[in-house]
Amino acid sequence: MIVKRLARFTIIALEGALASPAVHSRTLKSADVFLPVGVGVGSAPQIQTGRFVPFTLDQIFSVATLDYGVERAGYPFFDVSSLSGPVQIEVKYSEPFDGLNHPFGDGPYCYSNQMGNSFRVETFNVTSKGRLASSLLQGGQKWQSMRLLTNGTISFSNVGYEATIDTIEPEGLPGQFSSDDETLNEIWKLGARAATAACVDKSTQKAIWEVDPVKGVFARSLRPSLSVKATSFANYTLEFDTKIERGGSWWSVAAPISGSAYTMLLTGELPENRRFANTNTTLTPPNTISLGYGVDFVNQTTLASWTLDVFKVPFPVRENTWYRISVSLSPSRYLSVSIGSTQVFNVSMTTYPLATGAFSGSFGFGAYQDQAAYFMNAHVYDTINGSTLYLNNLTNQDVLAEYGTQANIESVCLDGPKRDRLVWLGDFLHTARIIPVSTSRTDQARGTLQFLLDSQLPDGQLNISPNLGYELKSTATAFAPSGSFGLPDYQILGLISFHDHVRSSNDLDWAQSAWPQWQKQIDWLLRRINNSTGLVTLTGRFAFIGAIDGGSAVSCAAVQGLNGAADVATGLGDTQSATRYRTAAASLADAINARLWNDKSGAYGFSLADLEDISVMGTAFCITSGVASSNRTARSLAALSRLRLGPGYKDYTQLSSTDPTVNISPNTNGFLLSALFLGNASARAGELIKSLWSPMLPGTQARNKTAVGTSWEYVNSVTLQPGLSLFTSLSHPWGGAPTYILTEWVAGLRPAIGSKGFGYRRWIVAPETGVQIGLKSASAKVVTAYGGDLSVEWKVQSGKMHVNIRAPTGTDGCFVYGDKVVRLSSKSVYEFSVDIPV
Repeated sequence: MIVKRLARFTIIALEGALASPAVHSRTLKSADVFLPVGVGVGSAPQIQTGRFVPFTLDQIFSVATLDYGVERAGYPFFDVSSLSGPVQIEVKYSEPFDGLNHPFGDGPYCYSNQMGNSFRVETFNVTSKGRLASSLLQGGQKWQSMRLLTNGTISFSNVGYEATIDTIEPEGLPGQFSSDDETLNEIWKLGARAATAACVDKSTQKAIWEVDPVKGVFARSLRPSLSVKATSFANYTLEFDTKIERGGSWWSVAAPISGSAYTMLLTGELPENRRFANTNTTLTPPNTISLGYGVDFVNQTTLASWTLDVFKVPFPVRENTWYRISVSLSPSRYLSVSIGSTQVFNVSMTTYPLATGAFSGSFGFGAYQDQAAYFMNAHVYDTINGSTLYLNNLTNQDVLAEYGTQANIESVCLDGPKRDRLVWLGDFLHTARIIPVSTSRTDQARGTLQFLLDSQLPDGQLNISPNLGYELKSTATAFAPSGSFGLPDYQILGLISFHDHVRSSNDLDWAQSAWPQWQKQIDWLLRRINNSTGLVTLTGRFAFIGAIDGGSAVSCAAVQGLNGAADVATGLGDTQSATRYRTAAASLADAINARLWNDKSGAYGFSLADLEDISVMGTAFCITSGVASSNRTARSLAALSRLRLGPGYKDYTQLSSTDPTVNISPNTNGFLLSALFLGNASARAGELIKSLWSPMLPGTQARNKTAVGTSWEYVNSVTLQPGLSLFTSLSHPWGGAPTYILTEWVAGLRPAIGSKGFGYRRWIVAPETGVQIGLKSASAKVVTAYGGDLSVEWKVQSGKMHVNIRAPTGTDGCFVYGDKVVRLSSKSVYEFSVDIPV
């Protein structure tokens, strides 16, 4: 046996047989529900709640506040035990408590159709006892309020959600971590629960449109969902029939699948006997067409939207009456809308400087908050020559796939459960590593990667954020005009995720079947290496992790991705590709060290054009990729003091350190954690984990308003509150890096380097870094691909470490502490003690 020490890793050069990945799976049952743990009844939302008991709403105690304890997701239901007569109730949903005090909750979320309710407020007209259920899911929330809008009383025996995610708690997951530091134990749960909330099983996110063979598509409380067949249309006229069932009818034109569009809302006459008591007639005045640009008619913090104009319809718009709508886009940038033979408006977009989008892109149909409408007989033709581009009566179930409204066809992991409910390619990187140490849902990780592969373009690129409801295999190229292939560095992050999935799961059968597609993506990346500089040059407007041309972060991440791909190639027996990828990675690493290292500042420069500035991502990836030598690693970590701000590190030195609006990213700081541990900066890594992730835990009343048991998207550098206000996702697995870091670096349990370590066939227990951050004991458990769990438990007493390791028969490993290496083989239980420095 040959043992080689390299950057705190131990590589064990032993051959191992292939094994299938172990899969933890659990089918949701109809009885799987989430129930509130607390309720408070009063005249306004209240953060202090008592144990849940049945409750009554009346004119004095009109508001109930429901606390679900942690992040939950599902279809809301309300069990009405009694009522005095027909009443109306308004229900709000929110991750942070303060969302209950805002008119739209913590939404709306109209960036894409979300495969759920686009709004965080819904209103019900209750006329009888029994179960009242919502037809649209709410993807993620901790808080809920119920307000009685009308006279009368209503009593509830129960409320809750029919679960659309696994109901298992972190304590019951296959993967586990524990230590003598309770704060770290709770931080580990943040990422575990975030992955549980964001990863959904096949068909759990039900179709959001109903299709009637006579009346066509029925939509309610949904952003207009767009036809995948029209993404390249331009300067067209759209005609369709619509019937308002309640409130109004909403449609979009010149729209990308996700993002800003020209959007029009026809509001009906809102008859008194049909309108809800909370109807906002200022936002949606009766008998009008509102014209907007953006993703909605109201702003969503980072997604600006505008109501450009409101046009009066010169006759009453009746509910349950069919109207023929015509929307015309002309090359001269005039937009006109007619109802039947009556033109309501014909305006030039040059008079609306905020409307910057071109007259190209798809069209779609929906309904605004608490509104519902039917659509049928869609006809699209060229505005100039009248040639037909599209015909569909919208009465066939096939429209669900075309408009991205069908139930999810794959088990996948979303960016977050309440917002950005898309399958983001680059953001999956942390999730791909959280899954193996917590949920062990290999099927969900594989499903995510396969879903992304299904979106591949002929040149090898993958869609960076595909929507759940579309069929991607046959329509991938249709998304290209909409910007779905932007952020080119996400291709690299996706490639790293592929390796990390195979590394933990040994999912080589699937990897073999998908290998030609991954090779096509790798070839795309290799073509991006600039012949002149030897560095990566991407095309596009910008990259997420750093400079798009000759940047340290992008180039070092590419080295990591290529070396990971070489490991997979080795595992698949493709030695030719493995050699090719390693050679390219080595050449790229040489160019990075020759051109991007700034010896004066002791760090890798931001880019060739800016060697003075540095970034978290450049520092992190240049270390974790192995590009940096031990000396340059130490110097790079010392230079991080230039980035230190509040609870963590700002992304770039270009960002102001005195601007109170600057946010700290748990995502990018999560990349840094691995680099700190690799670079012998364990104490700093431990301090970063606590300073940045502790604000996400409950404690003070202020913390309880925003602690939902999961990892956040951003943290404000000054207030330590969510960084994007109500818009912030408080359940984002991209911010959950400590979950796998604590298992791999604090408990010290991780796969060995290279293909020999795939699925934990070869493993390492290296707990020294856990001791260095002050722990006296820790334990961790993971599921292997070799027929059982791998676990470690260690405890420090009187200068000795007592170790208990349990491993599946047929796996081998090493215990490493400083210079001590204990080889472990041929047993299922290892118990021993070693002397350690005091």
